[in-house]
Amino acid sequence: MPHPKVKISDDSGNAVSVTDNRLDVNAAITVASDNIDIGDVQILGYSVVTHGAVNVTDSAVQLGSATVKHVDIMANISNTGIVYIGASGVSATTGIGLYPGDVYSVDIDDTDLLYVISTVSGDDINVVMFR
Repeated sequence: MPHPKVKISDDSGNAVSVTDNRLDVNAAITVASDNIDIGDVQILGYSVVTHGAVNVTDSAVQLGSATVKHVDIMANISNTGIVYIGASGVSATTGIGLYPGDVYSVDIDDTDLLYVISTVSGDDINVVMFR
């Protein structure tokens, strides 16, 4: 049996375009003459990469507020404590613990969802954000 042919077009039959890294895909399967709408398809890749350092205290604080697709967080190699990454309410016994030099990577929409706390006030994390 031959493979079905797939035509990618918008609702008007025009070639699709990309808006905000999203592609609306309607697949028309010619062997069955049915249209199947599979919805938005995200285009992978990053258009902006930024980085910085954040000083972490022994009180949980929000990582910041930036619209992103992915974040890499590394506990500074000169830290003397453990840095914890998590949601609001993260403590020095919950979340993801990063020893000096450890890295945590997460796909996330906004850095304001992440909070950090350290067992030693004054430790640092290095952050690379991909948009």
